[in-house]
Amino acid sequence: MLWTPVAYSSVQALWLCILALVGATARAAEPSTVEQRAREDLDRQLQALVKTPPPEVVITYEGLPGAGTARAYKLLEVDFILNGQPLAVPGLDVISGPGIHRLASLKVEEGSYTLVSRVTYTNNDAWNLFSEESGFLWKMTASVTFQAQKGLRMRVKVIPGINPTAPDPRLKLKLSHDVSAEMTAPLADATLVEGQDAGAPPIAVAQVTPPVTAPPVTAPPVTAPPVAGTKPRESPEQGPVAPGRLLLKVLAGKKPVAATAYVRGKGAPQQVLLDKNARKPVPVMLPPGEYTVDVLSKGFLAQTRQVKVSRDREASVAFVLAPAPAQKAKQPQVKNERVELPKPPRFAEKQAAPRKDSTEGLALLVDLLVRDETLKLRLEGHTDNREAPATARQALSESRAKAVADLLVKAGLSPTRIDASGLGDTRPKAPNLIPRGRELNRRVDILLVKGK
Repeated sequence: MLWTPVAYSSVQALWLCILALVGATARAAEPSTVEQRAREDLDRQLQALVKTPPPEVVITYEGLPGAGTARAYKLLEVDFILNGQPLAVPGLDVISGPGIHRLASLKVEEGSYTLVSRVTYTNNDAWNLFSEESGFLWKMTASVTFQAQKGLRMRVKVIPGINPTAPDPRLKLKLSHDVSAEMTAPLADATLVEGQDAGAPPIAVAQVTPPVTAPPVTAPPVTAPPVAGTKPRESPEQGPVAPGRLLLKVLAGKKPVAATAYVRGKGAPQQVLLDKNARKPVPVMLPPGEYTVDVLSKGFLAQTRQVKVSRDREASVAFVLAPAPAQKAKQPQVKNERVELPKPPRFAEKQAAPRKDSTEGLALLVDLLVRDETLKLRLEGHTDNREAPATARQALSESRAKAVADLLVKAGLSPTRIDASGLGDTRPKAPNLIPRGRELNRRVDILLVKGK
């Protein structure tokens, strides 16, 4: 536990008060026993009055100066790993420019963390036979270990630098880290607790925001009912709204797997690192509201869920990840904004819902949208020219598009990212003269569009 001078002086005053109360028994008891009891009493009171937010880690990248000029060094690839878990970071076009760029903002458990940074630069000059740096690649790796503690925000800066006097071109660029810490909540004087001695000095209490990962929330204090005929009003002295609790669990088959969960809703997106040895669900404390939880793990298809967090009941989300296909033939292909799934949904004649054995490819579609939150879907339903009367084909095609949209929403995608419409039999994909052609025309086309 770290204390500022204000908090330390307040604790010292409380310590003196407790010693005065136990002074009568100090003569009869051993000094070590009295001191132990006083310390236990002090710890109990401090734990009741001081709430410390969980550790935070903010990782930034400082682009090389002169980026964008003719003689600048070009950033080719980056890889950042925190305690064995890769971090999802902005693209090279963002972090290669000069200035400070945020890579990740995390709320983590207390403990030791190691960041491994790998970056590759090349010389941006035109090829020169007489230049030692032409076509040279600087592949640099650096690591740093730091301790995350409650009440502190650890700022870790990844810093590539230029050494203009290096005798060897391989030493021209270097990579290092800078680590600093700051408190995540200011200290303020608290009002006297009921039953506290009015002559004793007030105890400083940290005013905190709801933490992301914390022990179970205690029940909010009971307040007197409002007087009849008056409208209850909130007072700023009541403090922040009590958070709700969300339990996250990520499995591969029946075993936990290392993953990164992105929680988006109220405020800035939050990242939660899940360890492969986490046997129990990971608790996340959030303000009440609706959230989107995206989960990414190396070698698995990404998934998403929509969840509502409240103070009244505990919310729980469990992900069972499926392996990502390694063969290109089993991966979705995107051509001119049109997505071709290896196994697209198939429809029986006059049926709006796709066959159950043809919907597993929709997991690949979910993976695409989770990895790029700017994408949206447009689903276009179609029919052949024989399966229903002409007046009913339009409605049937719309029902098919809506049925696929419902499956994607059930898989976790937000309905706001999906637009469904029907085109009847106006755009056949194959001739309607043969059964195989009519089967291909009973379909739903999938198009990707960039959201605003």
